[in-house]
Amino acid sequence: MLWSRRVLPLVIALLVLMGSAQVFAAPMTATQLLDIEQVRTADLSPDGKLAAYTVSQNRSLDDPAGGAWSRLYVVELATGKIRPFVVGDVSVSSVRFTPNGEFLSFTLTRGEEAKKQVWVMPVDGGEAQVATDSPTGIGAYAWGPDGSTLYYIDTDAPSDDEKALKKKGFNLSHFEENLKHRSIRQVAFTWGQKPGESTALVEGMAAWSVKASPDGKWLVFGASERNLIDSKYVFQDVYRLNLASGQYDLIIDLPGKLGGYAISPDSKSLAWTGAATQQDHSTSSLFLCDLDGGNSANLTPEKFEGHIRSVAWRDNKTLLYQSDEGVFPKLSLQSVKKRTPSRQIALDSFATGVMVGMPSSHAGVKNMVLVGHNGTTPRELYLWQGKKDLKRLTHHNPELAEIDLGEQRVVKWAARDGLEIEGILMLPVGYKGGTFPLIVHVHGGPESNHTNGWLSRYSTPGQVQCGKGYGMLLPNYRGSTGRGLDFAMASYGDPGGKEFDDVVDGVDHLIAEGMVDADRVGVMGGSYGGYATNWLTTYYSERIAAGVAFVAVSDLVSKRFLTNIPYEDEYVHIGVPVRESWDLMLERSPIKYAEKSKTPLLILHGNRDHRVHFSQSQEMFRAMKMAGHPAVRLIYYPGEGHGNTKRFGRADFLNRSMAWFDHYLIDGNAWDGPMPALDISEELGLLAD
Repeated sequence: MLWSRRVLPLVIALLVLMGSAQVFAAPMTATQLLDIEQVRTADLSPDGKLAAYTVSQNRSLDDPAGGAWSRLYVVELATGKIRPFVVGDVSVSSVRFTPNGEFLSFTLTRGEEAKKQVWVMPVDGGEAQVATDSPTGIGAYAWGPDGSTLYYIDTDAPSDDEKALKKKGFNLSHFEENLKHRSIRQVAFTWGQKPGESTALVEGMAAWSVKASPDGKWLVFGASERNLIDSKYVFQDVYRLNLASGQYDLIIDLPGKLGGYAISPDSKSLAWTGAATQQDHSTSSLFLCDLDGGNSANLTPEKFEGHIRSVAWRDNKTLLYQSDEGVFPKLSLQSVKKRTPSRQIALDSFATGVMVGMPSSHAGVKNMVLVGHNGTTPRELYLWQGKKDLKRLTHHNPELAEIDLGEQRVVKWAARDGLEIEGILMLPVGYKGGTFPLIVHVHGGPESNHTNGWLSRYSTPGQVQCGKGYGMLLPNYRGSTGRGLDFAMASYGDPGGKEFDDVVDGVDHLIAEGMVDADRVGVMGGSYGGYATNWLTTYYSERIAAGVAFVAVSDLVSKRFLTNIPYEDEYVHIGVPVRESWDLMLERSPIKYAEKSKTPLLILHGNRDHRVHFSQSQEMFRAMKMAGHPAVRLIYYPGEGHGNTKRFGRADFLNRSMAWFDHYLIDGNAWDGPMPALDISEELGLLAD
């Protein structure tokens, strides 16, 4: 920053007056990124006067190991006054106002040996009261319309014989056998009284979600036959339970994935989001039916170039839904009168500059609250009254005003077959022209997409990288969501094909524009983005100077047999069993091209990952090592699964990956020379007194 001779004395005087006040901004550090607070969830009171919301922040390295803290706050919408509700070293989730608005409920694990339960507090504050007594811990829950009954899901408890055998050391783990059901139970709630005996309503299957009808006569729930994540993804259907008789029946036989659902205020209709077909890999479409499942209609606009995610009722005749469309989400209204698509856009993130999530709302109530973000502002709480304007209610992370951020812009390019691809480009801090080293971050899924919002987190450290002189490209390659079914299906049965060519074509576009140094391009990504990283650092090795693969796929054959979602992988990605696709799956496995690689590759994985089994990373490491590769390193994170949840794992990933890229892209070290230091404990501050 340059100062004129006239301005400089004034600045010095101001510094003297302000003492230690910081005037000069600096780029974002890894620690600052990990310390950011973000609003995660919000719920609106029935009268529309209050909003409850949770704020997430990573633990410090000095805290007990665990996931991020999640604290609960309440804001008065008329005044903006915020009250801390449940704060400190807590992890609050599933926040709900009771139907009469007198209480606020949430799930919380309180105590070292405790299980997660529903807790309730008066909205005016006070001591929390436990409302459930589940021996295995609460999953989803819902209030009955009068607030006197809680419906909740928990896993069936072990039998007495199983407990006795475990005490004697016979603690066998039966792989996908002897699965415990996820039952729906009800329990009466009275403030000031301990939870009574619960009653089972649905047993013998795996329930995943539950909602009560406003008239108090029905429960609607999503369930599958078996308690497996794969079954939740691809074999889940929707049922209706008669609370008077206790009988339930199937009302929606889904062809593919279920998103969310909502019961109309008059309890006559059900709206839901889900996949259009079994092959559709994501929640894409909007549907409507009577509460008994009859009169079903697809309300998705014809040839819709987006993915519909969530839905709610504004009144008995109108739906509100949120959709991803390119890099700018939208909120839309839909009449149900004629049961035909009749979309009216109510809020466009392109116009507001805020990427919006689905609002929390109540039929007939004007106020709504939602979580939004943009390229310079992490997730905050906003008030929306159905018009074009948003009112920001929370203001976390004031330190961002003193941090220089890289510019963020939407970029588009033509793939080699002419298809237009879109992505987000983050520029080095203070960029004025010329070439820069580029790190490509490939998102996972591929049923996912980047929006033009706050994109920096531990595994996508965009602004930290921008502060060190890098640019970051985040491409929405074909197969991504947000561009409609045709675009999403463009990679079906073609793993590692045109979808990853799109990524290379995006890099070539930026090189041709004179922005990127072709000799200093790195790539990183997790899960399917890790698959892309492994592919680009082997098959396209001559184009990539360094890579960081996180929880990554390396062998499509063994991945199918080791993942906990094998049928999801088969039905929505490749379309055929392994026995019918040996050649294709081997051809598109990065391990086949290990001997081609001259790209330094850092491989990072949690040793409890069952989505992409951690042995996938060992396969990649071993294939490259036995091909004579001198610059491959594998790090396992103990206790972590498909992504790091603990502060140490996140800090190590961020700092270790940055050191890897610095070593090869900034310092220009040769791929066949010494690797970066293995021990980074000093950088993490672990050895400080």
